[in-house]
Amino acid sequence: MITPQQAVLAGIPDGSQRDIVARYLDGNLSAEMALMYWLLTTRSIDAIQAALGVAIGASMAAGSAQHTAALTTLCALAAANHNGCERIAGMLRSGVDTDEPAPSVEEGIAFCKRLFDWSVGQCAEASVALYSLGNPAILDAATGEIVVLMREWQLLGRARRLLEIGCGIGRFQKALAAHVLAVDGIDVSANMIRAARSRCAGCTNVTLQECSGRDLALFAPASFDFVYAVDSFPYLYQSGMTLVEKHFREVRRVLKPGGDFLILEFSYRSDIDSDRRDVKRLASTGFDVLVDGTRPFSLWDGAVFHLRART
Repeated sequence: MITPQQAVLAGIPDGSQRDIVARYLDGNLSAEMALMYWLLTTRSIDAIQAALGVAIGASMAAGSAQHTAALTTLCALAAANHNGCERIAGMLRSGVDTDEPAPSVEEGIAFCKRLFDWSVGQCAEASVALYSLGNPAILDAATGEIVVLMREWQLLGRARRLLEIGCGIGRFQKALAAHVLAVDGIDVSANMIRAARSRCAGCTNVTLQECSGRDLALFAPASFDFVYAVDSFPYLYQSGMTLVEKHFREVRRVLKPGGDFLILEFSYRSDIDSDRRDVKRLASTGFDVLVDGTRPFSLWDGAVFHLRART
C-alpha cells in the first residue's frame, strides 16, 4: 500500500530532490533549508515551484492534510522569496563557487577571496547564508537564534572580548556589540569587510579587519575570552587540513585560559561522525570538547561544537 508521503514524493523529479522533501516533511529540515538544498540541486526556483504544484496536488489527492499544509508553506515561502531565490540560482549557475578541495592552502585562500569579494556584490545576505533566500528578515532570524544560544551558554558578557573568524558582512558584530565589551571580526575578503564596516557604523566597540586567512597574527596571545566561527571553517577545511590545524593552534594562542571556542559547522562533507573525530583530534592539543556537533537551531541545520581552552 502506498503511503501519503510516497504519493507526494512520486511527483518529485529525482532521488536527491525527493530526499530533501522527505526530510522537510519529516520535520528534519526547516522550509528555508529545504528550499536552499533544493536550489543547490536544481538551480531553478521555477522548477521547484512547478514540482511543488505537482506535489501539493498529489498530497490533496492522497487526503493528507498534514503534508498539504507543509507543502503549501514551502510553496508560499518560495513565492514570497522568488526574486531572492532567482538571484541565488544565478549565483549557483555562474560556476564561481565550487566544493572541490583546493590544490593547496594558498590556492584555497585565493579562491575564498575571489568568491566572497564577488558574492557580496551579488547579494549580501546570500553571500553569508544561502538559506536566507536573499531575505534580510530570514538572515536576522537565523542570527538571532545563534545569539540566543551564545547567551544561554553564558558566552557573552559586558567584560568579555570576542573574535569572529570569517565575519562576512558583520551581522554578528552588529548583533553582539551591545552585549559585550568588544567584538572583533576578520575576513579574507576586502569587500566583505567594507560591507561589515558599513553595517556596524556607529558601533564603537567593533573592530573589523581584512586578514591573510593563514593565521591570527593580527592578535596578541590571550587577547580574547571567546572566539567563534560561523560557517567559515568549511572553507578552511576545503583549503586543506593543515590550515584547519593552524587555526586551532592560533585560536588556542589568542584565547585566555578557560576561554571559549565555538565552531558552527566544521565542514560541508555531510559526515558528522568524521567532523566529530576531526574536532576531537584537533582539540587534544589544548581544548576540552563540551558540545560535540549538536544541531540546536530550528531554522539553520548547522552543527555546533563548543570547546574550552584548558587552563
